[in-house]
Amino acid sequence: MAAGFYADVNDMRVTLDDLRIAGIHVAFIWTFTGRHAGTGNPLRVMGWEEWDLDADGKIATSKGWYDAEDFARQIAGH
Repeated sequence: MAAGFYADVNDMRVTLDDLRIAGIHVAFIWTFTGRHAGTGNPLRVMGWEEWDLDADGKIATSKGWYDAEDFARQIAGH
C-alpha cells in the first residue's frame, strides 16, 4: 500500500505528529504532504498506523487509517 502512495506522491514528506506506546502496541500518528504526481495538486493528509511488536521489537502486524474521501478531494483539487 505504501508503495502506491509513494508512486502517486513522489515528493512525499511524512512527519511524526505523535507516538504512543503501550506494551507491545504502538500508535504512530502522522501527516504527509506533497504533490500528486498526476494532477500536481498539493496534498496534506493525516492518519495513523497501529503496530503490534514481536519479541524482538519488530513490527508483527500493522493497520493504517486515513480519510480516503478527503485524499481523493485533494487529488481532484477541491
